Amino acid sequence: MGNMLIVAVLVSLLLGGLQTPHPHRTITITVTFDYDFRITPACSAKVTQRCVQQFNLYEVSLGISKRAKLLAIPVPAGATGFVKGISATTEPYLFDSGRHRLAVSAQMPDGQESDLSECTTIIKVP
Repeated sequence: MGNMLIVAVLVSLLLGGLQTPHPHRTITITVTFDYDFRITPACSAKVTQRCVQQFNLYEVSLGISKRAKLLAIPVPAGATGFVKGISATTEPYLFDSGRHRLAVSAQMPDGQESDLSECTTIIKVP
């Protein structure tokens, strides 16, 4: 699936994660990205195939084949053209301290997803 997906990830720590002596932190992740719906349109009542049904945020530090889904992100209502600033926040997750690779994909109604290696970023958990 051809697409243009650009991701910037912001990480905020919850206070409970800062007070533990363990090498784990409870964090929420806010992901913000842009998507070009001119390449693959958003699904709608009229467009039901070869369209973006949702976006998925994964933790892919152990490799794409061992990905862990963190969040399904709905397509913004009425999305057309190049859309900037699509944003969503996860529920709190327990992460090991250190570097983690995250990836976002665009998912079609048949379950097919865009290439996870095309849209990744690294976060550092203290």
